[in-house]
Amino acid sequence: MWSSRLSVTVGVVACVVGALVIFAVGIKDVVHLLELLWNYLISGSHEIRNDIIMVVVEILDTFLLGSVMLIFAFGLYELFISDLKNANDTNSGGRILVISSIDSLKSKLGKVILMMLIIKVFSYFTEMKPESMLDLLYMGIIVVLVALSLMLSKDKKE
Repeated sequence: MWSSRLSVTVGVVACVVGALVIFAVGIKDVVHLLELLWNYLISGSHEIRNDIIMVVVEILDTFLLGSVMLIFAFGLYELFISDLKNANDTNSGGRILVISSIDSLKSKLGKVILMMLIIKVFSYFTEMKPESMLDLLYMGIIVVLVALSLMLSKDKKE
């Protein structure tokens, strides 16, 4: 029965492959960004500038999603299969991927997903054109709620 935990390896490998695919999409977006930058330097168009900003936000979102997939894969591996020796080594970048329980994994994933949502909210802000004072008030409330969510997600140890 204990050996059945190794079936989680399928999920781990699938998540790592998925993360690599997402990173490949992110690299393609970076190439697209460089093309936009070249066109902007040639023409100086304000519309291309806005496109550049949106592509940068999409790149951040893409790489964060790839990071979520990797964190999830490493977490499953540590919980069910074996400890990752480099994750425990403080000389190799700290103990960022040390996952001791499902709650620890959920906490780490939740923080990265929260950052993805914040990036998405601010990408919508770049597209919005407030037409009234009420729109500005709503935007202000959203900023306060985002700040509150960041404050509440902060570790108590820090």
